[in-house]
Amino acid sequence: MSRSDMTDEEMAAYKARKDAGRARAHEAETQIAILLREHPEAIDGFRAFCARMNPYSIRNCMRIYGQNPDAAHVQPRFFWGGYGRAIADDAARIWILAPKVERKFTKEEKNPKTGETEEVEDAYKFWPVEDVYAAQATVPKNQPCIFCNTPEGERCPDTCAVMQPQAGAAPSREEVAEELRKVLKNAGGFDPSVLAGLGPDPMQDRYGDPYETPGIRWETIAVTASRKGAKEKTRRYRFLHTVDLERPGVRYAVAGLGVIWISPYELRNDTGNGHAAVTVQYGDDVPAADRHWDSRYHQAGPHAPNINSITFAGTSIVYPHEERWRWFAPHRKGYGGTVTEGAAEKMGQVLRQLLPHYRGLIEFDAIEEAAFRKRAARRAREAEHEAKRLAERERELAEERAEAERRAAEHRHQAANPNEL
Repeated sequence: MSRSDMTDEEMAAYKARKDAGRARAHEAETQIAILLREHPEAIDGFRAFCARMNPYSIRNCMRIYGQNPDAAHVQPRFFWGGYGRAIADDAARIWILAPKVERKFTKEEKNPKTGETEEVEDAYKFWPVEDVYAAQATVPKNQPCIFCNTPEGERCPDTCAVMQPQAGAAPSREEVAEELRKVLKNAGGFDPSVLAGLGPDPMQDRYGDPYETPGIRWETIAVTASRKGAKEKTRRYRFLHTVDLERPGVRYAVAGLGVIWISPYELRNDTGNGHAAVTVQYGDDVPAADRHWDSRYHQAGPHAPNINSITFAGTSIVYPHEERWRWFAPHRKGYGGTVTEGAAEKMGQVLRQLLPHYRGLIEFDAIEEAAFRKRAARRAREAEHEAKRLAERERELAEERAEAERRAAEHRHQAANPNEL
């Protein structure tokens, strides 16, 4: 519901909630600032907290820390929707202050010189209050979690990737001290000289460059959709990848989209040069018990990607150097048929961004070598099977020749001894 559709009572409740959120954010910020002033040895620990809260500002990190010091991954409600997650009913809000917003508008004013009413441009600025939620306040939406397989609507364990802190660079001690000075300017201030007593900075190298704190490194792909007469719309997806050398291949878990496996094409004959065909599998493997007997039916595996309400299924053979993408014709779930051109084009955008990532992995050579060994083992089994087949055929031919020679000898004997008939 937009604010323009609210009744007076609903608008009053909305403003009261925002005012309470602003007050709570300021209270948390002040409490943490005072705590850090009284215990400067805790500044480095707070800096580590800021590193995993990227991209939030230092002061918003104070507000988050003051309300939920155990938070590891924090996002607004609509961001969590992009992760394929919903906010749990009993979730606790964390209040922060979003960046200043400027709104421009046109109004009518009477010109005192001419006495005529004119339209003039005006603007106002405000600091909106925003509620965000820690990962622990979210649950998988519409399907199991693609990172840990927790069922829809249930809370993921702490080991789930979504629950892990993000990798990031910590702010410097001086940057934190400056923000503390601003927060505490009316409450006794902050003396930055205490930083000298903290000793060597554990979050910087000897050149003064910050270390990146351990954590999950999310990566992003973008899909652009254009409609006739409408502005292009871009949707961004965040993903994590997992390398599997037993398969071999790479599992791309794309939040809000699904799972895509990229593997070397098993039937290719080359030894791997980075431009040969790859197999793209949509979703995880379909259990053998669930496979359909009819090859025209494409069974969607767990976490199969869905674009434009179309569920992708099966596999595609894709050549990384190929610029034309319509030909790879991915299949949709169900009997026969390929996906629509619009959905295929969007999947093409996804693959165009994932394939360079795949070829750029430090494990890429190991994946290629593992695939070559797997192909070599397959070729060896095929050769052994062919050798057995040829040996069996040779045995059959030898028996046929022996039988033919026996019959010929018998016929010659009968011809030479007609009285024996």
